[in-house]
Amino acid sequence: MVLNKIFVIVDPTTDEQPAFERALLSAKMTGTRLHLYACAPGPSRDSGEASALELKARELLDAFLLRCQDAGVEAVDELEQGANWSQSAVRAAARCSASMIFKNSFEHRDVQREMRPTSDFTLLRLASCPVLLVKDRRDWGHRRVLAAVNTGSTDNAHIKLTNQIISFAQNFTDAYGSDAHFVTAYNNSNRPPEVQELAGICGAPTEHVHVIKGSAAPVISALADEIEVDLIIIGTVGRSGIKGRVVGNTAEKILDHTEADVLVVT
Repeated sequence: MVLNKIFVIVDPTTDEQPAFERALLSAKMTGTRLHLYACAPGPSRDSGEASALELKARELLDAFLLRCQDAGVEAVDELEQGANWSQSAVRAAARCSASMIFKNSFEHRDVQREMRPTSDFTLLRLASCPVLLVKDRRDWGHRRVLAAVNTGSTDNAHIKLTNQIISFAQNFTDAYGSDAHFVTAYNNSNRPPEVQELAGICGAPTEHVHVIKGSAAPVISALADEIEVDLIIIGTVGRSGIKGRVVGNTAEKILDHTEADVLVVT
């Protein structure tokens, strides 16, 4: 997949903006354009003045546009008002034909995720393009990617998705000089794939291919920490109904139990 435009969600509630930092680095390395987006509540009904969050968002967007200009990165900004910013962001990303969404994320306790849907979950369920959830501002020091693949399915949608995930991993390898690893989780009812065969499909050396028994989320999280990856790539063929709920839960479980960023591909 070719990245033409990265849609960056700027969070006016915090000074830490790891998604922007990651996007700026990506744009400098790949020549991708940036669309900087923020959504804040509207003016106060009593005073008619802009909200504090709107002013903060404007301040951040102006500062980020200057940094993009200094870095030679093409960027535009968009600030809108809305009560449900995550849904507004999904619509805005679709309007501007974004290739990928970059969003700040942070760790939640499992009970917090269960009590109510998070903005992460909303984006994963509704966005029409891949979503990168960025954990912090650390450098991708190990330049190591872990892609979760399912090569045992004969369903065309799953085969296409697996090929997309492999392509993303290879693209990151080319763009960032990354070291790509691939993992398949299987259970008792599945025949585990042959490592040599999987390595051939992924175009990777056998030592970079991991076939592990267990459920997807804990297998992926544990391996990511063990080999110290910077980015985990997972995929879904459905984001609505039960399938949407499952992918949201899986991605959030991985996100909350690893230090790595998580990219969800459709």
